[in-house]
Amino acid sequence: MYPYQEFSELFPQVMVYMGPKIYGDADITAQQFRVLRIIGRGSVTVGEISNHINSKLSAAARLLRRMEIKGWIVKRQDEQDRRVFWLELTSEGRKFMETLGRRRDRVIEEMFERLSPEEQETIVRGIKLLLKSLAEE
Repeated sequence: MYPYQEFSELFPQVMVYMGPKIYGDADITAQQFRVLRIIGRGSVTVGEISNHINSKLSAAARLLRRMEIKGWIVKRQDEQDRRVFWLELTSEGRKFMETLGRRRDRVIEEMFERLSPEEQETIVRGIKLLLKSLAEE
């Protein structure tokens, strides 16, 4: 098996183990979590979210609508360009993300505690190399 094939098999398994520990009984998908993290960094447009998740605008709008119904985000129309909508976390969305962020940090910390310092550095270095490779596309 080639390394890329092994990676392709291993990466989803990481999320299978980590996902339930992070999300618990929360009604959220990994993609919704990612979108909430993006919105949490500051106001973004629906179009920007669509680009971030590499999705059609209509699919992103459906995803965002579900998140709006759950009370995590609010959508506001731009005053100068009525075709543009800005997204922000609600106070409920912010609290929810803080909770999930603490869980995520705890899961990663516990995972790393079971590894030697050398193994920890190897993982971090490997992920940095993957990100560098992806950025060169």
